[in-house]
Amino acid sequence: MKLSSSQLEAYQREGYVIVDCPFPKTRTQDCQSAVEKVAIDPESVTADTRRNHYRLAPQIPGSYWCALDHALPYLKIMLHPEILEMARQLSGDDDVYLRNGGINELAPDHSFWWHRDSEMVYTEFMHYFSSASVEQGCLRVIPGSHIGSADRFKEEAERRRREQGYPEEYWVDGIADVELPGEVPLEVRPDQLIVRDSRIFHATGLNTSRDGRSMSHWLFRDGASNDHRFRFEDVLTDELIEALSPAQRDALWLCRDFEIAEGYREEREREDGKVAWGVV
Repeated sequence: MKLSSSQLEAYQREGYVIVDCPFPKTRTQDCQSAVEKVAIDPESVTADTRRNHYRLAPQIPGSYWCALDHALPYLKIMLHPEILEMARQLSGDDDVYLRNGGINELAPDHSFWWHRDSEMVYTEFMHYFSSASVEQGCLRVIPGSHIGSADRFKEEAERRRREQGYPEEYWVDGIADVELPGEVPLEVRPDQLIVRDSRIFHATGLNTSRDGRSMSHWLFRDGASNDHRFRFEDVLTDELIEALSPAQRDALWLCRDFEIAEGYREEREREDGKVAWGVV
């Protein structure tokens, strides 16, 4: 699956495009079932210092990672042949590698404030397998904000926060960040994917529903990028790796020689032998 010429043009102009999932509905159902298998009482999730979990506890305190980020149901989607084809198209490289994926749950009464993920250029895939409506705190983006500096958007957000009496501390529960000119909410169904530029300026709405909103997101890097977060053979069980196709294993760069990116060395040392994923 490749983006059509009109989809590719929209992606380059707006910084995102919404596409239909190229995998069967059962894959999404497997993701939902996996959450139910390992979910715990939200009141018991006391180690979520990264604010990205609700019913899924981090594997170790202070970690980004829960039990499902690269578990088999999610890797089958991230490494689906048609998604790999799209990743190669957008990166302009046949030798892409999966840098990492991750599960994000937006708890009731929570939101994320305006930010840009990175100044590096890559594509992020977002699968809201629980769906994402305005009520659930869907993604908010400013189309075209991936082009050029994000300073003008940051300054406008800060100005509006001051004018509207927002607290200086970010991530305060119970309120969504300020509205910005030109922003649009991206409501999606479980059978859709958001494909977006890493640099787009984005936030979420406030989750005013009674349930957590679940999303799996992941990114590939081109073969020349030195942005490896870990070696997958160190964090995936043999059973999981055996369940993948040869082409899917290739995208994990198993047993290839590379260095962990400097920005992730401390994280890797702290989590080595303590964080792993398998078949759920």
